[in-house]
Amino acid sequence: MDPPTALDKNLSSTTSTSTSRLWRSSKNAPVTGTVKGERQRLNFHCSQNGQNKKFLRRLCVILSALAPFVCFQFYFLYKLTNGKDATEQIAYQLGSSSGYEIVTTNYGWTTTASKNFTRRIVSGEFFRAVLSHPNYNKSAWQDLEEHPDQTRKLAVFLDVDTCLENNYPTYVSRKWWLNVEKDHPARGDFKSHILESCQYIKRAAQSPALLANPDSKLVLIDCSGSRRFNLVRICKKEFEEINSHQHQVVVAYMSIARKEALEVDIGLPPPAIKPINLTSEEVISVNECRERKYVFSFQGNPGHGRDQLVGLKGEDDVYINVVSRKKYMGDITVGGNDTMNYADILKQSYFSASPRGDNLFSYRFAEILSAGAVPVVYADDWLPPFNTPNVSKKQAFDWSNCAVFIPESKYNKTLDIIRAIPITKRCKMQQCAVKAWERYASSRAGWLRGILASLPHTNHLDV
Repeated sequence: MDPPTALDKNLSSTTSTSTSRLWRSSKNAPVTGTVKGERQRLNFHCSQNGQNKKFLRRLCVILSALAPFVCFQFYFLYKLTNGKDATEQIAYQLGSSSGYEIVTTNYGWTTTASKNFTRRIVSGEFFRAVLSHPNYNKSAWQDLEEHPDQTRKLAVFLDVDTCLENNYPTYVSRKWWLNVEKDHPARGDFKSHILESCQYIKRAAQSPALLANPDSKLVLIDCSGSRRFNLVRICKKEFEEINSHQHQVVVAYMSIARKEALEVDIGLPPPAIKPINLTSEEVISVNECRERKYVFSFQGNPGHGRDQLVGLKGEDDVYINVVSRKKYMGDITVGGNDTMNYADILKQSYFSASPRGDNLFSYRFAEILSAGAVPVVYADDWLPPFNTPNVSKKQAFDWSNCAVFIPESKYNKTLDIIRAIPITKRCKMQQCAVKAWERYASSRAGWLRGILASLPHTNHLDV
């Protein structure tokens, strides 16, 4: 099932614009080979059948001119999609961004002092995704600070780190510096450089470049799992000082309760520590709804209610292995071993548990999606990726198509709930999971894509 997002609404308009450009550029393009032959055959039929009818002659001229364009258009689509979903590739490559101009500040990584600013690996991935977006304007921030323009709607991203992520790509939170880029080395403790970023958050939020248009947004990435390390707490003083402009500051949280997020904030998917790389044949098996061995599975550390999953054991199509993390610690890394057959278990499962741990979010959420399985989430009030706290509003992404959310008090009802889901719906949920992984959760470009689709389309007075 194709998860609906606001991004897809721009597809028809961007595609038609591209078609117009291609048409204009193809009229005078040289024609050779097969294309030339098609034009000659069309001209021959035109001369035979349209001699006495002016409108037919004109029609034939148009068709003749269209021949090279049609061939070129098919070639363009083939090269653009590279065998992937055409709808997604076209929408992203042609710069669909909900009307926002993508810009970065010029405080840290974009300056000559870039190497003096620490950058975690996940932050570097996201920053490069921003720089690669077709709507990115490198010089806009400096220009607009000097000459604010109320007609330009901006999506602004900081060029300093705000992402307190200690476990990606290597799950070793006590050695957090292993997850920092070598060209932007760690300084101080794990949160020192985040504290330094507070001043830049305030500076950007009060910039005339942002404030000129009330629909412009400053987007901050918050990867902290612990509530006490959320940006709004680490930078409490700065957020209090920008309070009057907070409708223009959007925080994308990996781990936040709905009740604690502001109206404009959104959720963010955790990066997969141990992603499952499905083969093309395995993706086909999901699309064809082929049978899997387990209706439900879980393998992982106990605690935080997970022990209740042990009570679900006993049926042949259920796999539960609650085991101390010490036994598989070496597996939890990108490219690590898989001594517990974690990947195989997920690829054989229709549904798999994604329970909260020390924090609300779970890295398993994205990993389960990558396996073409449906996440079963136990995390009360967790703000899901690319959703806003206001449940009464239409969300950019409807996770009920891809995941199951069960209250933490009802672990024991899990099998009753998932067995009640019809096979056809279950299959569509798996297909939705694969697409959600490929489009939004597998890369930081996916994060950016989802963020842009989730940003408000109206000003703060409508919130």
